[in-house]
Amino acid sequence: MRFRSRRVLAGLSLMASLTYGTVQADTQADVEAIERLYANWREAVESADIPSYVAVLDADVRLLPPGAEAVVGAANYARFLEPVFAAADYRIEVVRSPVVEVFGDVALAEYEYVIHLALKNPDVGVQQSGALTAERSAARYMDVLRRDADGQWAVYRHAWHDQPN
Repeated sequence: MRFRSRRVLAGLSLMASLTYGTVQADTQADVEAIERLYANWREAVESADIPSYVAVLDADVRLLPPGAEAVVGAANYARFLEPVFAAADYRIEVVRSPVVEVFGDVALAEYEYVIHLALKNPDVGVQQSGALTAERSAARYMDVLRRDADGQWAVYRHAWHDQPN
């Protein structure tokens, strides 16, 4: 009986380690997919490519800028971006790349960027409420992402707070 118990325990231990290894591999694949999402997002910002920017957003996204009303939904987010990209060009300095934690079909990403803004018309500036307006904006970001029915990750909530310059 003792031999059989050891075999059962050894089998359970093996199954647990194999399952844990699979979970780690799946999680690593998710983290890599999310890291690619952020690379694509940065590229979209720097090229003022609204369709590519919105492509990384969940349909029910909420942009939560400090001191401004939330922008709700990907279509509204796209409309929000039109005057923003019309007013300025943006360059992103990555201070800390996204640190991603995956919890099933939800993930959290925390990162720090400095956004450099070059106004196209300094006399007008960026007029969109909730948009970055300073030449240099340092911020810590926290996003919630969720996996859609096709297994793709998308930004569901996007928020930040300013860091001292």
